[in-house]
Amino acid sequence: MADPRHSGARVPGKRGGTAAGKDSGQGEGPPSLDLPARRVLLDEALVQLRAVKDPKVPLGAVKRHVEAALRALYGALVSSADEARYRPYTTQALARARAGLDSLNAAGSQDAAVARSVAALSEATRGWEQAARRTLLHPLELPRPPDGARPRRLTDTPALLTLPRGPVPPAVVLPLEEQPEVEALESVSEPPMPLPAMSLDALLAQAAAAGAALEAPPRKEPAPPPAHKSERAPVTPEEIEQEQFGARLSREEVELLRAKAFFEELAMMSVMRQPDAGELWSNLRPVEERLLARVEGILACGEWVLSELVALLCERPVPDPEMTWAALFIHGSLAGEDTLHQMERLLRTAGLEEPVVFDAACDALAFVPHPGLQAMMRKWLTDKELLHRRLAVRVLGRRGLLDAAQALVLARGEEPELALEGARALPMAPGELDLRETAQLLGHKQEEMVSCAIEALWLRHSPLGLRHAQALVAEGRGAFASAALWLAAGGGPEAQPVFEAALARGASPVLLEALGWYGNLQFMEPLLALLEKGKVAAVGALQRLTGASLTDEEPEPEYVKGEEPFVRGFSPPSEELELSMDAAVWSAWWKQHRGRASVKKRYRWGHLWSAQDNLWEMELARASMPERRRAFHELVARAGAAHPFEPRDFVARQQAALARWREAPEPRRITSGTWPPSFSR
Repeated sequence: MADPRHSGARVPGKRGGTAAGKDSGQGEGPPSLDLPARRVLLDEALVQLRAVKDPKVPLGAVKRHVEAALRALYGALVSSADEARYRPYTTQALARARAGLDSLNAAGSQDAAVARSVAALSEATRGWEQAARRTLLHPLELPRPPDGARPRRLTDTPALLTLPRGPVPPAVVLPLEEQPEVEALESVSEPPMPLPAMSLDALLAQAAAAGAALEAPPRKEPAPPPAHKSERAPVTPEEIEQEQFGARLSREEVELLRAKAFFEELAMMSVMRQPDAGELWSNLRPVEERLLARVEGILACGEWVLSELVALLCERPVPDPEMTWAALFIHGSLAGEDTLHQMERLLRTAGLEEPVVFDAACDALAFVPHPGLQAMMRKWLTDKELLHRRLAVRVLGRRGLLDAAQALVLARGEEPELALEGARALPMAPGELDLRETAQLLGHKQEEMVSCAIEALWLRHSPLGLRHAQALVAEGRGAFASAALWLAAGGGPEAQPVFEAALARGASPVLLEALGWYGNLQFMEPLLALLEKGKVAAVGALQRLTGASLTDEEPEPEYVKGEEPFVRGFSPPSEELELSMDAAVWSAWWKQHRGRASVKKRYRWGHLWSAQDNLWEMELARASMPERRRAFHELVARAGAAHPFEPRDFVARQQAALARWREAPEPRRITSGTWPPSFSR
């Protein structure tokens, strides 16, 4: 949200400023502030309410007044060419803004957030009539579909919807107090009726009479005569229908109930679309299709329901990450400048200080198709709030919109949290990257920073990241930044003695996993010995090398001739839920089949490794997200290509990316069973 101080606004120095708020609108006001600029001030006043701590402030009343002022202002902005509609809207907007200002001033609070809200409202209402009389240079134009065109359908990926509609009602996430509030000026069009003037003696006499009436014994009233049956009113058909089917709901009530149900399902599906362990990611495509259908269903109920859905966030006792995701995604899917404004209000009031809410908001913004999001996030890059700058860097980074040079400057900055976000953006950042400066991040103490730097260098086919990973493994720090896994994915035969020395120092789970990825069967015996000593992490490496899928129920699988281990062609392993942890079972299998293996070849799942293994794990295996990403990195290193792939993306986009990989010529040039180097040594 733009700071009023940077938009030409003159913020009053004192908290009061009520004279300006109560003038006729003809007083002095900054001539540069047209109504769109005053919309920014009203937004500022509204979002500041979230920071108010003083219990005396009637937050609910002020919130409703300012939201009503914004609704009226939007009505004016979209009808500026129609004087008959424009003038009443501007008048109503001013009246509700003043009512909110009066409510704040009446509280007499010294709260700093109240002072900021008062300052913004005072500035917004000063010289209002002068601004309203001017011709608007930038009226709000709501995008509309071409005449006769049907709005596009959301099928399998997020897309911007252009619908015939009115302005989206402004709303913020403001947790309200449990006790009912005394509201000031709830209706600005009809002031309360004045009480008749009475003397003090008359008031005292009235009070004494009321007290005497309370103390007097209750008077017995005669029982009414029983009603005659013939006097009973006949039952109407409407009463019969209500008794059988319940109360009849209006169309608006039905639409709101449906929208709320869709909204809760949308929030739930934002989590459901992320695969659990052992779940095939592509099977979640129907979930994403239903998710997008819920967006269409909500918007079909009308734009007026959106503020009611935001109100559900206010009712939560703690910030709700899933509903925050849903609210941002809905508004970001609807074309229009007003929806962009509403996304900003949500971000400023949804509770980003909670890490789970911050992560959910970033995830939603990574997918929303609104074309104005990039400009808003670039504005937030210079926001005074560190939290807002962090969010902007992460969102732009995930969308591949943060320039590589800018991401590197942030990654090398002095603010640790912002530096980490900059490093996370480096791998996908477009533009030329200074490899030498990036390599300086490899010496960072935080391992995620180092891992991000390795990945950024990796995807640009620089050997600097691989060399650093090898050095870490040689130092006995193979677990730091997953250095052993990086070395296994990109290292050649020269990495074998490095792994042997590291294994002699100690076997961390990361190192054992890396030996499976490396693919050299000379490590079978050490892995079996470690399993004998209780290192159960060795089982995963043994399975990746052999594809034996040994279980306690079936310790000796039978093979068709020509399909035996180490001589067969590409064959995906059986995906068993529980592999055997018995070292004797694996040792017996290895003793039986080792004669067909070669220690000079690279194996995966019991056959010679090829790029097809990586494509299978990225596309068809029930692999975890880190495993799919690791398979992608290995394919980049071995094939010498870097076609994009993002395992967090919607299923349809991932499938399109994998289709490009399968059509690419580079993977087909790989010689099976080798450690092909693509980085210069």
